[in-house]
Amino acid sequence: MGKRAASLALVGAALAATTLGASADAQAQAGLLCPGNAICLWRGQYHTGARYVWTGGYHDLPAGFTDHVGSFRANRTGAFIDWATGKVCHPVRKGDYGDFYLRGFGGKTDAVGTTC
Repeated sequence: MGKRAASLALVGAALAATTLGASADAQAQAGLLCPGNAICLWRGQYHTGARYVWTGGYHDLPAGFTDHVGSFRANRTGAFIDWATGKVCHPVRKGDYGDFYLRGFGGKTDAVGTTC
């Protein structure tokens, strides 16, 4: 392998390690920020920004979170619900999480409930 190729390989490996480390740190931090037996929603990616903690029952999301859940961590089962075109439900299991959830169902979520 030439010097140039070896240098590019080292840069790539360093970048991958930095990215993976940041992701692991964010996940560990989110685990500390969300109590057991709760589902936590954040407005920002990687569990940043305003946080909403759900612990059971049916609840419409606060205005700032409606259709704007950037990330989540589930320490219990529950369901995310979208009411835009009728009830569309996304079950969530303990251990589920989303770091970039706004692009998925987080851009549609209106409520959280115990079941669909």
